[in-house]
Amino acid sequence: MLKYNIREPRFKEISECINVLYTAFGRVPSITIKEEVKVWKTLIRNEIGKFLISEIKGKIIGIGGIFLFKEVCSFGYMGVLPEYRGKGVGTEIFNKLFEIGKDSKYQTMILYASKLGEPIYKKFGFQGRFFGTMYDLPTSLPKLKVETKEIKVLNMLPDWLLDLDKKAMGFDRSKYLQMRINLGAKIIIIENEGYGLISNMRLGPLIATNFNTAIQIIIKSIALGANHLIIAEHQEIPKKIFESIKLTRHQNQGSLKMIYGKFISERLDLLYAIGTYAKG
Repeated sequence: MLKYNIREPRFKEISECINVLYTAFGRVPSITIKEEVKVWKTLIRNEIGKFLISEIKGKIIGIGGIFLFKEVCSFGYMGVLPEYRGKGVGTEIFNKLFEIGKDSKYQTMILYASKLGEPIYKKFGFQGRFFGTMYDLPTSLPKLKVETKEIKVLNMLPDWLLDLDKKAMGFDRSKYLQMRINLGAKIIIIENEGYGLISNMRLGPLIATNFNTAIQIIIKSIALGANHLIIAEHQEIPKKIFESIKLTRHQNQGSLKMIYGKFISERLDLLYAIGTYAKG
């Protein structure tokens, strides 16, 4: 039987944790790993995120995180090194994170499940909501005939934006969004109609009240260096988004949003792209 210890990581171990997460899904560590370390530390300091690691004789073999909002908690950054899979490591980490959520009295818990994780989460009672799929954005700006409105790049979060985000997501994540801005993410807005967040060359979330606003924000994000986004694939997403902009789908890069507990009144018709999801 595999003997391992589960605990919270020390700050000096965060870089190793991120490398374990990349390795778990067969990815090369990002050149921006220092920025990712900064994000993890900020999540912990602001009591938005908590992480657990599994270790054997000082070697980190698995990682998982829980993110605490006002009404909802979510799970992510779940990964186990390939040679230690199938031994209950990931399930045990998630079980302890799940207990944190229940002990904190959260009635709604959400996550994005990879193919590896989906069967585990179903056993805990999570139910599927919709898929998210990664797409590359075109490298050149598309020429579209859409009504143009003034686009601004902000370093603050106006009240209407926070209200729109809460309406779309079904819960308040203003503290998290402000943290992302403080760490260098860009917010693109069309006043009172929509916004997009750009970080690590990814556009997402993208929340808009209408199709033209969403398209304009996508075009502006390309000009600002965004090269991919994660489309929330649900019945409310306009099919013409794929007709209007040449998006290249990543093979085997899909993830299922899953929910446990109380239903939240999210507005999928406002949700064009999500921020991140499970990879692998």
